Amino acid sequence: MTLRHLWILLAVCVTGSQQLSLPDDPTYYAGIVEHSVAEGTPREQTSFMSNAFRSIIESTDARDLDIIVFPEHILNSRETATFVPHAAQNVTPCYDTDYEIFLVELSCAARSRGIYVVLNVVEKEVCANGAGAATLDPCPAATGVRYFNTNVVLDRRGRVVSRYRKTHLWRQEYYSTSVLVEPDVSTFETDFGVTFGHFICFDMLFYDPAMRLVHERNITDIIYPTYWFSELPFLSAVQLQEGWAFGNDVNLLAADASHPSGRTTGSGIYAGRAGRLTATINEMPVRLLLKAQVPKRRPGLPAYQLPAQVDPIFQPLLETPRYTKVATYRDYNVDIFTSTLLEADFVNISQRVCHGSTFCCDFQVQRQAFAGDASELQAYRYRLGVYWGNETTLIRVDRSEQAICALFACLDEEIQSCGYVFPESVRVGNKHHFTSIRIGGTFPAAPRGRRLIMPSTLDGLFMPVSVAHYNWTETPAAAAHPEQSVRVDLELIRPRNDLLTFAIWSNYYTELPSTHNLNHLQQVAPTPANVGGSGTAVASTLSLVLLCLLFAALG
Repeated sequence: MTLRHLWILLAVCVTGSQQLSLPDDPTYYAGIVEHSVAEGTPREQTSFMSNAFRSIIESTDARDLDIIVFPEHILNSRETATFVPHAAQNVTPCYDTDYEIFLVELSCAARSRGIYVVLNVVEKEVCANGAGAATLDPCPAATGVRYFNTNVVLDRRGRVVSRYRKTHLWRQEYYSTSVLVEPDVSTFETDFGVTFGHFICFDMLFYDPAMRLVHERNITDIIYPTYWFSELPFLSAVQLQEGWAFGNDVNLLAADASHPSGRTTGSGIYAGRAGRLTATINEMPVRLLLKAQVPKRRPGLPAYQLPAQVDPIFQPLLETPRYTKVATYRDYNVDIFTSTLLEADFVNISQRVCHGSTFCCDFQVQRQAFAGDASELQAYRYRLGVYWGNETTLIRVDRSEQAICALFACLDEEIQSCGYVFPESVRVGNKHHFTSIRIGGTFPAAPRGRRLIMPSTLDGLFMPVSVAHYNWTETPAAAAHPEQSVRVDLELIRPRNDLLTFAIWSNYYTELPSTHNLNHLQQVAPTPANVGGSGTAVASTLSLVLLCLLFAALG
């Protein structure tokens, strides 16, 4: 063997040790991190989180991963904001050290481990004298620096290969964070044959860029750092993540922060309509690395099937585990649903409920009473709810247009009690268990082609019902025919002891604006100099008449 051959063999071995999955492999190995929030001064927090993230990347638990995703919001703050290079600049912070030390160190960790790393950071950009990106807000005159909520993707060499700046901010973020006039639509290719798109947290509930990635770029693998504020009964963290991945039939890597008392917990890896590969939601702050083999989605590859699992024989249980320490918001949209309160002891309901005269949902719900004594325990009451319209919001932050067919839990007979769970001090029993549920409705067409229809289910542990335990049908396929109305049916096919939500939830991505009471988001009114039309002419004529009357009065 020649010296040249030895060098080639060495190069192959080194490359093989770094690249774990190959382009032709049917799966890749992904990890997502749910992590608690650090305390201390801003610099102490950033130092702590940087060390924590680095230790996870360099740990033996991560050595078999191709890509790892960290949560939104917890790594740094404005006090430790960093510049972030564009991918086109071909920058590796590990040896191009004009960046905050945490980004340099995490770039070195990615290179050392040979792994793709996705971080969420507070980014700063110089904007004085017309520099920087076009944003909705003006450049701050006092500093000449603006800030973004930004995803940074590092490749196996620690090089920045993608950057995304958050488009849809949580309400108070607008006071300190800039938004691009034209939203980022960010993707990157990997050496294991998968092209990813990525966005951040609240972006998931809007068309740009989340749905644009799926429907216009045909991206099948999505990365999603988040600091999600859960809301009942439809938008808790894992519930939304799994439903969104299912509705779009895409892989989703979702990493959430861990602050349960602040409504934030819930992370997972999902394989579209094959369901979740792994997920977690927790009552106490945690530091967790979740891992899964994720199926690649390419032409010619067969549809992925989850490994066969043997479900235990169903047993009616009077009391089941439930979460009470995860704080949540309440969805005030349900107050304007057309809803029907079901009797406390109902066992068989077949009913059509309509919101207005055009949108109706069909419900068939069967339950069976628990055989033992449950008289000392509280039980949830249930409502059938239907809604179609745009008089709703997304967690009271932005306007929305929704169509929903739902069975959801309430504490008592009042609609105001829906969207809450019983506190820990109350003993809750399943005085009945569900034997079957069928919900169906014809969902309106989306003339602009913007619509997502998905299952929204939840149990007492704030986890969705497994996809193996329900049937979902669309006639015709909703994603392929947005210009048509579609019949959707959701059927529970395995008995359940406890349910908080069992619903079909859809988002029509309204264009009704929310300005959040900020001047830089207000639409600029046209001036007479550049706009003609009857309104301007009438106003000018009226002014002339008033002026003439004034002169006549003075004369």
